[in-house]
Amino acid sequence: MITISLKPDMKNPMYIQIYEYIKEEILRGNLACPQKLPSSRSLAAHLQVSRSTVDTAYGQLVAEGYIEAREKRGYFVNPITHTQNFRVTPPAAPAGSADRTAETVLYDFNPDAVDISHFPYSVWKSIGKNQLDNPKNFVSGSHYGNRELRQAISDYLHGSRGVNCSPEHIVVGAGLAHLLQMLCVLFEHKGAIAMEDPGYRSARQVLHSGGFTILDIPLREGAFDTEALKSAPTDICYVTPSHQFPLGSVLSISRRQQLLSWADEAPGRYIIEDDHDSEFRYQGLPIPALQSLDYRRRVIYIGTFSKAISPAVRMGYMVLPETLAEAYRERCSFYPCPVPRLSQAIMTDFIRQGFFEKHLNRMRKLYKGRHDRMVEAICRYLPEKYFDISGDNAGLYLILRYRGPLDEKTIEERAKKNGVRLRSLRGYYAQPPAGYSPSYLLGFAGMEDEAITEGIRCLAERVFR
Repeated sequence: MITISLKPDMKNPMYIQIYEYIKEEILRGNLACPQKLPSSRSLAAHLQVSRSTVDTAYGQLVAEGYIEAREKRGYFVNPITHTQNFRVTPPAAPAGSADRTAETVLYDFNPDAVDISHFPYSVWKSIGKNQLDNPKNFVSGSHYGNRELRQAISDYLHGSRGVNCSPEHIVVGAGLAHLLQMLCVLFEHKGAIAMEDPGYRSARQVLHSGGFTILDIPLREGAFDTEALKSAPTDICYVTPSHQFPLGSVLSISRRQQLLSWADEAPGRYIIEDDHDSEFRYQGLPIPALQSLDYRRRVIYIGTFSKAISPAVRMGYMVLPETLAEAYRERCSFYPCPVPRLSQAIMTDFIRQGFFEKHLNRMRKLYKGRHDRMVEAICRYLPEKYFDISGDNAGLYLILRYRGPLDEKTIEERAKKNGVRLRSLRGYYAQPPAGYSPSYLLGFAGMEDEAITEGIRCLAERVFR
């Protein structure tokens, strides 16, 4: 058993002390490949700390490649060369002392991260084994995606988001980027498209590379400016109405009606609705999709399984209005569906057998706990005089705005020095507005509770001090 002399009175959190000790033992050769480490449960009991403390330490060691996590077997030391006479310079605590290497990331507030540790792998594996016995999963299928999956998606969207559609109007694709590329083909790689500013930069890049001219529409009062859209020379707009990315606002019913009216004023106008993380709302009822109000069939609804399950699933879908569904069959039917048929079959059963909804309910509860933990930590450690938060009713991140004397360069240098990775809001603007103050997207979905609290505390004591 690993014996570590932990010092709870130090500024180094205990999980950092565990991480540093095991890392040094590996580099010195005292722990060598393929030695197995104690389970997190047994080590936590031995050291008399919480299991999450050991899990966090092991997680950092896995991330840096010192150890490997093997499913149902435990943690094992990886082969490390040149361990003899290796000069070890262990990273300091989040206190930001000068001997920490700049590359060490202790607190990663990644707004795109999701928690995959609670995914029901055994269920997915069991469904996969059953589907492996089905020969039809090894022959070519529909270019639009398996009909069974499209029917399951149609049923799910109608019940959860109020989306009105049939399987014939759904196209399955390999995530948002692929679906947007297909829309570029559908619209013949030409024209202009209005997009929110700030907005989703990856979507912007895909559409721009696909031949569209991007027209940036600055938000008004935190939401899409439907009045500004009226004077824009375009027949297509891209919006995130249920949870604006990245500011987190909800498009009001009046502006939704104005947006739909704009689309109805001229033939050939369409609205692309990106419903990127509608599954996670922590107050009140779910916000209905814009498409559910679209009686004239002008909304192209896009969703993915990236936030609900994992970006690695590489599976999304779009619901096309009937006229566009017909045009898609004419212009795009020779493009095969890039999602393997076996993966589609597994997802179909995962949804139909109720496991998807069960997983969402579990993750919604887990993320709400982490969301509340972050809000509580911000209120405890960051003074209201200099800080405010927004976007805190839904999604997997909060926006932290700073109104103090420090400039962005100083904040980012201090964050890097202290092992904190931040995502600036500035990068989502085509043109930051006048009076812009340093703002950051703080993701909580991929962090354990203790790391959230310690990370916010580090921001308060070492970055914004």
